[in-house]
Amino acid sequence: MFGPKYAYTPLESTRLKGKVFYIVSGHGGPDPGAIGRRGEYSLCEDEYAYDVALRLCRNLVAHGATAYMIIRDDNDGIRSDKFLDCDYDEVVWGGQKIMRQQKPRLFQRSNAINELYEKNKAAGVTEQTTIIVHVDSRNKGERKDVFFYYHPTSSESKTVALDLQHALRKKYRKYRANGQYHGTVTPRDLHMLRETLTPSVYVELANIRNKFDQQRVILESNRQALADWLLEGILD
Repeated sequence: MFGPKYAYTPLESTRLKGKVFYIVSGHGGPDPGAIGRRGEYSLCEDEYAYDVALRLCRNLVAHGATAYMIIRDDNDGIRSDKFLDCDYDEVVWGGQKIMRQQKPRLFQRSNAINELYEKNKAAGVTEQTTIIVHVDSRNKGERKDVFFYYHPTSSESKTVALDLQHALRKKYRKYRANGQYHGTVTPRDLHMLRETLTPSVYVELANIRNKFDQQRVILESNRQALADWLLEGILD
């Protein structure tokens, strides 16, 4: 799943042993999501969200977690390229072809998570979390730091989002020249937050239409940093 270069995942710790994570990259299949432009290249949201999601999933496994990639593309492991080819062959867990209509497509994902959740719960797992990775689309002139959504009725969802935000704030303070970070945590009644049985959080990585934000997702080192920093929010 991670590709030949990353096929072996060494165990770095057992800090997440017994915990289960469902990692969902946004869109996929017939829906590439938002599309940005960089010179002659198209930047498809689903490809960049998938690469960061894969890296996060591998990080979780490296610390002893059980992690499921709910959207899969067996042709695309972790990639080093700046410009990731847009394709349409992603599938949902279990090899299901991704549906074209939005509502059935979302239920495919939430149903897959809920079935796994029930099996893991029956096996005695007490901590299960869903993280949904997207790249936002705003006006070209608007810069966006990494930000988060949680479900308004779930205190657990909010706690996870705040933990992730706290980790990002620490990293921005260290690595950004002015130390400022403006990523928000806000409630939203989105399908994947509402319909999953786990505490669930949306991560929006950047504004894919802004040339400065694009650097956050097209550079491999930045994609890995995002996955590493999100991991820190989970480990803390």
